[in-house]
Amino acid sequence: MVDLAKNQAITQAAITSIVDRLEELGLAQRERSETDRRIVKVSITKKGEEEVKRGIRLYKRFVEKATRHLSAHEMSDVLKFLDVMIDGGQQ
Repeated sequence: MVDLAKNQAITQAAITSIVDRLEELGLAQRERSETDRRIVKVSITKKGEEEVKRGIRLYKRFVEKATRHLSAHEMSDVLKFLDVMIDGGQQ
């Protein structure tokens, strides 16, 4: 959980709360290491995978609706802007 918190740049308490909620919803599960009880592995459940797929479908539908009125030139500008945002976020 410490590694997960660091990876997401949030506190360990925050990640614990998030994983607690995901477990309550049946979207994730914890598993303690048999060799080192301090190590807790978090994995997505089948239900969690289904929800991710659903979210991706909804996201794609939203993007299609939001961009269908754009011309090819405008869409090219949007994609360039997104590239700039992504590059900035990776620095």
